[in-house]
Amino acid sequence: MRDTYTFDSEAFLATLAALSSRFEQVVASSALSFDGIDDDANPIQHPEHRCDGLAKIADVAAAGTAAAAGDVVGADGQSRDERGGVRERMRNSEGKVDSRILELAAELFGGTCWASLIGVASLAFDDAVVDTARAFMMQAARCVRRNGLAVWLHGLIADASSAKLLGKPSPMMPMTIRPMSRIQMHRWVSSDAAHHYGTRKQRLEDIDEYRKQAYRLTAYCLLRWGTPIDECNNIASLMLSDPKFGVSLLRQDPNLLLQGVAPDRRMGRVLAYVRHLRVQADIYYARAVQRHWDLPQLDPANHTEATAAMDRRYLYDAHRLVVSYRALWDRDVPKADAVLAEVMQTQEYPRMKLWENPVYLRDVARSLVGTSLSADLVEGFETRDVQRFEAGVARLRTVAKMVDTMTLLLMPIALSDSHEPQWAQMNRGGYRSRTQAWRLYCDVGADLALVVLDRIDRGDDRYRADAAAALMQLDVQAYCEMTIPLFQPQDVGDAKPDEDVRAGGDVRKHGDARNGGTRNDVAPPDAVTARMDGGAEVAEGAMAHAAIETAIGEVAAAHPADERERVDVVA
Repeated sequence: MRDTYTFDSEAFLATLAALSSRFEQVVASSALSFDGIDDDANPIQHPEHRCDGLAKIADVAAAGTAAAAGDVVGADGQSRDERGGVRERMRNSEGKVDSRILELAAELFGGTCWASLIGVASLAFDDAVVDTARAFMMQAARCVRRNGLAVWLHGLIADASSAKLLGKPSPMMPMTIRPMSRIQMHRWVSSDAAHHYGTRKQRLEDIDEYRKQAYRLTAYCLLRWGTPIDECNNIASLMLSDPKFGVSLLRQDPNLLLQGVAPDRRMGRVLAYVRHLRVQADIYYARAVQRHWDLPQLDPANHTEATAAMDRRYLYDAHRLVVSYRALWDRDVPKADAVLAEVMQTQEYPRMKLWENPVYLRDVARSLVGTSLSADLVEGFETRDVQRFEAGVARLRTVAKMVDTMTLLLMPIALSDSHEPQWAQMNRGGYRSRTQAWRLYCDVGADLALVVLDRIDRGDDRYRADAAAALMQLDVQAYCEMTIPLFQPQDVGDAKPDEDVRAGGDVRKHGDARNGGTRNDVAPPDAVTARMDGGAEVAEGAMAHAAIETAIGEVAAAHPADERERVDVVA
């Protein structure tokens, strides 16, 4: 792992300047009087709601506002239709957020509450909300220009962490942290009174969400603006899976070092241990391929040569994970955090069988379905909560079924679609249900980004970064546009001879990627012929031998001989 990375702060500032300019133009041309049109029954719609891309966001919000207008009852007791007086007065606040503002806000801040803040404020229904968005953009530009993007992101994380520690909302937390009406937004920005932030339960939930979104924004910026790409992908993955380690690596930025913020060197011991376990897992999987230990059978009609290896590894790990957790259920197993704390303090690697190691099991679970979707599985096992654990198992099996029937590359499309709320129906519900549905959808987007970063390896780090960023934007259409072409047939003659030899290999890249992905999109002709002639065992055996040799070489290069004996590579 490199010691440094960099952000393209100049590109970020150029985009932010374009957004600020467009924001001022739109606000200046908007009518600023919407008295009487917004209350708890008719809220301003959040433009952050995403369907099949940025172009449809305004349509979704407009439809929700129109539906609310149609339910208004006039003084005469008659319901007013959408062409009535209420509909006329709402013409400027139907959620028709300027498409350019949506595009620039999403490019800068992904699918977070800060992008939503800019979109909502651009409707110009409240001067205080406009001033809040304007101040946020000015403060961000000032900090990034002076100290760099990493310092600004670290400041957001520090503020969110302080709010969590104190149990009090931060003034920097945007009101778009949850759906609310115009009246609620006005109260939020016009008073510092704690009760204006909502009930105690709402405040604590908002603080948790604020910190979570600060981590996600940092991960998104690493994917969008960071270089080198492979290093930033690794840090972004940690931001989504185990933020305390991601924050430590974020502090490698030279500007943060100049301010006296340094990474926790003890975290490096833990990360080295996790990488060590992943390399051991690659060796074990290579042996499983060679000896056909519990390998899943893939339907050739559903899996192409471009995805078969990573799909097989995914299904293998999903099956072994559930089997391992069930086998350990009645045993006294330490929690993963306790094991990592011991490694951090003693620098000693505990002797545990790979599939009995809680650190590795949690690592695999998060790589399969993400942090939030794997919480029931992991925490249910740690607390021996049968109900939560079985719910997590059922969720994992559902996702694995998607991978089995449509490949790992297409699974995020189906999973995101299955969790997308019915916006028109949701907008007619209460704010509690809207908040829960919206946050769950954002969680799924972050989980899918983590799966892409950890499980998909086509030898193209830029693809992984762009695909994960699209999912964090909740822009499934963009993900489709960059993924579907991968399934188009390619000319086998274009592949290089030395790359053909490695195609189909199942070793993780640098002991850090968790997939069995190929280095090319198409298998070599000899391998395809061997499978067609019934010689699959010979072909896979040869690839497994090569995988074992490569993995062992990586272990030898990364760890001294005495350290390699500390972790057993047995089931």
